[in-house]
Amino acid sequence: MEGQIDQNDLKVKKVAVAMIIIFHLVGLIGFLVPMAQPYFLKLVPFHLLLMFAIIIFTYNGNVKRLALFISGVFLCGWLVEVLGVHTGKIFGSYYYGNTLGYKIAAVPILMGVNWVILIFSIGQMMKGFKVRNSTVASLLGAFILITFDFFLEPVAMKFDYWQWDWHKVPLQNFIAWFIVSVILLKFYYAFGLKQQKLIGSAMFLSQLIFFVVLYMTTGANIFT
Repeated sequence: MEGQIDQNDLKVKKVAVAMIIIFHLVGLIGFLVPMAQPYFLKLVPFHLLLMFAIIIFTYNGNVKRLALFISGVFLCGWLVEVLGVHTGKIFGSYYYGNTLGYKIAAVPILMGVNWVILIFSIGQMMKGFKVRNSTVASLLGAFILITFDFFLEPVAMKFDYWQWDWHKVPLQNFIAWFIVSVILLKFYYAFGLKQQKLIGSAMFLSQLIFFVVLYMTTGANIFT
């Protein structure tokens, strides 16, 4: 019976991975085709919610731990963005555009969802790398996330996810991303969430490829 359950779970994971890859690929094509861009920009919030739903509905571990993790990262991630936008003291001076949808206190609700997706996927990927020390895994994961953010930033500005004052991304942003990521990853490891086959790596790598390709097509330089 256990083997049957494992096989069924693996099938679910494979279907989920296929959905992750297909939706990112279709989205990438939509962003690269100028005529399709306005329509695909409107779909960004739904895409994030779909990835969020995949995390929830494919998870086969302790649901209460997952719920606590999601609640904590969602609130912390969203609140740090609120403080960041209103003070300019955390990430630098920036404001959100309309692409990410409905805002409260000038910050899209989906930014909390985005932090959950990023922390869960990179945390799962680190577990896949068999990094057993949670501090080392958190530091390495945070470094990978700021590398991801390097490619994300100019794309985010081009497609009005958010905008930086003077159209420059400050070094402060990457330092803050690193610190916040380490804290949230330590939070992730504190709950001992069960590793999900393929899901985390597929989700993070799909996002990374998506933004790297768009970064290459924008030709933007975030430091000038």
